[in-house]
Amino acid sequence: MSPTEGKVLVTGGRGFIGTHLVSALARARWDVTSVDVAPLSARTDASVREVVLDIRDADGVARLFREHAFETVFDLAACTEVGLPKPKYQRNIDATRTMIEAIGSSSVRKYIFFSTQFVFRKPDQTPASEEDFFPVDNYAASKVASERAIRASLPSERYLILRPTYIWGPGLRRFKDGLLYRLAKGQLLISSNPAMVRYYGYVKTAAAQAMALARLDFAALPRRVYYLSDDAVTLREFCAPLIAALGQGRAIAVPPALIRGLGVAGSALGSLGLTAPINMLQARELTRNYPVPIAPTIEMTHEVTDLYAAAAETVAWAKADARWLAKIAP
Repeated sequence: MSPTEGKVLVTGGRGFIGTHLVSALARARWDVTSVDVAPLSARTDASVREVVLDIRDADGVARLFREHAFETVFDLAACTEVGLPKPKYQRNIDATRTMIEAIGSSSVRKYIFFSTQFVFRKPDQTPASEEDFFPVDNYAASKVASERAIRASLPSERYLILRPTYIWGPGLRRFKDGLLYRLAKGQLLISSNPAMVRYYGYVKTAAAQAMALARLDFAALPRRVYYLSDDAVTLREFCAPLIAALGQGRAIAVPPALIRGLGVAGSALGSLGLTAPINMLQARELTRNYPVPIAPTIEMTHEVTDLYAAAAETVAWAKADARWLAKIAP
């Protein structure tokens, strides 16, 4: 059977979101090429073409584009580790420039760049425009530079910029070893402020949202930027399905001032090379509202998450790790 969709390239295809996106595209019978610097690993769908390539390699990228007449590119490849010095993120900007050059001289009709919600991060505010930026760290600043380069180089009808919020689900080790572990052990602190909400996006929903947007006529869309996320929930609402799936655990509601104090102490320990369950950045995220304009994405894609089904799937994945399962044993 031939694919029902056109040829698509996914950079960063062996990362967390990339893996789920590639699988979803393959299931939908797109002709998928996945590119990553990570070594090749077993994938259930043999129809996916796997390539090992650093997309900063302009010659390698140009050769790849010549060999395959890609119609759509999902560009997820990036250094996403937070807290690194600014020079470490130059690779993100360089990779975007290489992709822009390749796309500008190719037949690619749709370029979908994955940025981050952190390009604008002010408490209780949403961006005044798509080019209203307030990056919170060096990683976010590199994404701002990439967004600006795309706008300056490509016609508006050829690109979309997607800004994922906190994406979670099967395969995300830091979610398993962080929030899910602390929740299972009854150690998770949440704000007692009932107005405090978070924006979480289940990874399979985020992939479905990206695919739905990719199918649309870019020239007819009213905007260039869309967020990938589910709608706002309180942490208590988010944790309840996970507790039900785990069959144990609890979240402890405490005053925001206590969480911020623990964050200050955690960052101080971190500066000494010691580990702590929370730092100042995490404390700020847990005690302030950072709204994102998710409504346009949901209106355009109609993709939302069944939290209980997503929690069950994620917990089943986590419990498949025997060592992790032993750690959460009562």
